[in-house]
Amino acid sequence: MDTINVTQARNDLFKVMDSVLEGKKTTITSKKGNVVLLSEEEWNEIIETLYVLSDPDTLPAVMEARATPTSELDRMDWRNIF
Repeated sequence: MDTINVTQARNDLFKVMDSVLEGKKTTITSKKGNVVLLSEEEWNEIIETLYVLSDPDTLPAVMEARATPTSELDRMDWRNIF
């Protein structure tokens, strides 16, 4: 993770944005506190993860699916899943 001060961020905003869009998280520091800059795509992934983890019905299903060996997935009839 890159760390820069707010003046550097302001002076190099387009460069900082390009870096973030390429996958680098950036911390911007100031006297008032720090912020973390990340892409919209990454933010949406975080929100989706929080939503899934907060749903008491979904989380057990996700955990069960993660524990299922891939060899069993090959035998599933995916046409009747929904």
